[in-house]
Amino acid sequence: MKADILTLLKTLQLSLENGKSLTNALSLLQKTSKNKADASAYANITRSIQEGASFSKSLEKYLAPPPDIIQFVAMAEKGGSFVKTLKSVVRYLEVKNKFHQESNDKIALPMIYFILTTIIIIFVRFFAVPFHIEEAKTYDPNVFIIIAEHLDRALFLSNILFGALLIFALYFFMVMFALFNYTGILQGIAKRAASMLPMSSNIIEYFEKFILLSLLSAMLKNGVSLKTSLQTAANSTLVPRIQKQFQGILTQVSRGEKNFWAIPFFEDIEQHLLSGAGTVTQLGDILEQFADRARLNALTMATKFFRIITILAILLLAFAVFVEFFTIVLTQVLIQQEIINQAGKA
Repeated sequence: MKADILTLLKTLQLSLENGKSLTNALSLLQKTSKNKADASAYANITRSIQEGASFSKSLEKYLAPPPDIIQFVAMAEKGGSFVKTLKSVVRYLEVKNKFHQESNDKIALPMIYFILTTIIIIFVRFFAVPFHIEEAKTYDPNVFIIIAEHLDRALFLSNILFGALLIFALYFFMVMFALFNYTGILQGIAKRAASMLPMSSNIIEYFEKFILLSLLSAMLKNGVSLKTSLQTAANSTLVPRIQKQFQGILTQVSRGEKNFWAIPFFEDIEQHLLSGAGTVTQLGDILEQFADRARLNALTMATKFFRIITILAILLLAFAVFVEFFTIVLTQVLIQQEIINQAGKA
């Protein structure tokens, strides 16, 4: 497991504020770390910096944090005050982690229900049905035909259940990867897919908005130029349509146009408020407020999504229990009934 990026940056911030150099702070982390892998990563980062690499490049190579954090740290290196900007990075990560924690609390139940449903499907298809087929072969051929038809219906029901489980579970886990996975390629694919599907598209858009506006706000408030900040934001997002909008903003800024915020990414009321920003610092403050609003909207949408998914997972589990009952209990009842009928005819 890789070192916690928040712990690393927070420790570095405190060490730098108390007069230590970056390499000294990293050496201290290396000595105090109880995890060998973490200590090795800190040692590699320290050596890389001493060999002339930037902190952001060393961080990317040996810890591979999310792309937005790399962009943020790179901007901190270029800004006027590394410590001040690093403090903004830490605050941004704390807010982001809190969002993840608030969302993670809601995903446990649907995961449990999906796992239980999967176990029941496997049991029915690969154990219960074959067992009853073999058992039915020992009875009268007429009984076997009736039991085989009944088990065919059980397989048909299990196929419907499996298809529904596959669709909803894939949808659920795709959104999970889009929100919480830090592997660039996998998260990028998940975000692109989730941003095109109903309901999840709103969650991804609000979540991406929270990340980008937090990033923009911190950079602008710490002296990074507007054009550089927008370029960083465009490079950080993994959602194509948002990236395209920010590239359009960059073109407008390069031409000297002032109403660059008139894009779908900003709501009408947000566009109106942005028009009143007189300085870059004021723009950063407004974007920070928008970021917090986007976080609340993302959390609200995510709560609704998880609630719906949980209900669907409960219904799937209930259907799975019915299929299990249909396969095991009703088959035994049918066998006994047919045996009694055959005995009566005899």
